[in-house]
Amino acid sequence: MAGVSVQELSIARVYANAMLDLAEARGEMDALLDELTGLATEVEKNPDFETFIASPMVDTAARQKTIEKLFRGKASDLFVDSLQVLNRKGRLSLIRAVAEVYRLAHEERRGRVEVHVRTAVPLTPGLRTKLKAVADEHTGRETDLVESVDESLLGGLVVRIGDEKFDTSVATRLKGLADTLLERASREIHGGRDYVEQRA
Repeated sequence: MAGVSVQELSIARVYANAMLDLAEARGEMDALLDELTGLATEVEKNPDFETFIASPMVDTAARQKTIEKLFRGKASDLFVDSLQVLNRKGRLSLIRAVAEVYRLAHEERRGRVEVHVRTAVPLTPGLRTKLKAVADEHTGRETDLVESVDESLLGGLVVRIGDEKFDTSVATRLKGLADTLLERASREIHGGRDYVEQRA
C-alpha cells in the first residue's frame, strides 16, 4: 500500500481485524465497511481534515470531542467507538490503511478474493472470463478481477493474489492467455485490432 510502511500495515491489520470480528458478531460487517470507506475517501480528498486527525500536534481530547460531534448518532456506535480507540492509541493517521485492510479482510470472509491483473493491453471479455475461471480454480473462491494496463509490460500478463505474485513464466495455465495478449498488442500496433478480439 503506497505510503504505508510494513510496520504500519501490520498495525492497521490488527485494528482492522478486531473491528471486523466485532462487526461480524453484531451483524454489521457491511455497514462498517461503508462507513470506513466513506471516511477514508473524505480523508483522501480533504487534506485539512487528514491533518486534523493525523497530526500529533492536535490534542487527543480535542479530537475525541470532534469525533463525537461529527459522528455520534449519525454513524454506528461501532464505527465511532473504533475511531475513538484509534484516537486514544495515536493511530488515526492509519485510518486509510485500516479501511483498506478491513475491505480486503471483509471480502475474504465473504468468500471472495481480489485478483490484481496487469496486462500490456486491456482484457477482452473472452480473456477476462478465461482468466477469472483460472483464478477461481486457483484460489478455490469467487474472485474479483482488479485490472490495470501497463504498456511497458513485456511478459503480457502479471497476476497478484494477496501477497502471491506470479507471471506466465511460473504459471503454465496462464501462458496461453499471455500469448494471446502479446499477439493482440502486436496486432493493435499494426492496426489489426479485430483479429484477437474475434479469437478471444
